[in-house]
Amino acid sequence: MNDPLAVERCIVELQRGREAVLSHTSGSCVVTLVETVTPSLLQAINAAGSCQLIVSANRARALGRETDDEAAVLQLLPHTSLQSILKLAGLHTLERNFPDAAQWQSDEHEAAIAGLRLAQQSHALPALLLYPHPVGPGSILSCTVTDALSARPDTGDLMAMSKTRIPLSDAASVELAVFKERHGSAEHVAITVGEPDLGKPVDVRIHSSCFTGDILGSLRCDCGEQLNGAISSMARTGGGLILYLSQEGRGIGLASKLRAYQLQDEGLDTIEANQNLGFGDDERRYQAATTILNELGVSRIRLITNNPLKIESLRREGIDVIDRLPSHATVNEHNARYLQTKRDRAGHLCNIESAV
Repeated sequence: MNDPLAVERCIVELQRGREAVLSHTSGSCVVTLVETVTPSLLQAINAAGSCQLIVSANRARALGRETDDEAAVLQLLPHTSLQSILKLAGLHTLERNFPDAAQWQSDEHEAAIAGLRLAQQSHALPALLLYPHPVGPGSILSCTVTDALSARPDTGDLMAMSKTRIPLSDAASVELAVFKERHGSAEHVAITVGEPDLGKPVDVRIHSSCFTGDILGSLRCDCGEQLNGAISSMARTGGGLILYLSQEGRGIGLASKLRAYQLQDEGLDTIEANQNLGFGDDERRYQAATTILNELGVSRIRLITNNPLKIESLRREGIDVIDRLPSHATVNEHNARYLQTKRDRAGHLCNIESAV
């Protein structure tokens, strides 16, 4: 019997920097996130026996290991230092010292894939340590490998929590409604601007949260300007809907987004930086957006975006996207390469004069 609650509890434990046990028919193993490993925990792991580093295929390729597997397994040498492990996981800098080929295991195994799935759902760096026995203090929560493999993030199973009206500087009539994930802690917000006629096609922007751009006004991206531009446009044209989704950094989380920025400062573009950290080009999913649109009774929309993947994703989920409206922003010396990369490598529909 599947036990999604056990998986959720293990994810929370990993986020807290603790261990989780993965059980399967032939035994069990223990996993912990690389980004939360302490020197004392690593010392206990080394004292207990062998340890493997599990990374994603993208991170393995960055380390010179070509693979089509979902997870790659690196057998760590005895008493490998924490600094070396962090470098192998891509935490601090571009790693140029590739591991010995003999350290790579020839095949991934189900426990490695299951552990990687837990790491991904923890919104953490997709890298973890796997070892035979728990070594940390306290009781250890567990889930089965089968349950971890079957668990899927972003299922769109949401609860409507609360709503209220909040006037904004660019739009006096605005209602905010909060939707919380049933499995997980993320909260998404539906921002209704004005009084859109839901019986007709509605102008909609699906906007991923961006702390640096939306709140701080960062010049490294176009997010804040896109968000404010959509609100202003909707206020002028009679109304619309913005879905503000909790998926920072194209779904990799704020901490990893800042790590990606550091890699961009070392010469990588935004896609290369994400891949170097072990992530895909874009980790976002849009089931939550579809759920909110359905909850609000919106089925036909004009989507404000330059990203064709958003259009395709919504159409696959049954939303009738009848038109695309471009999203505009200003190119500056800090975001020019970022916008060019999204246009040239990710296929966003824009010119260099506009946002991507």
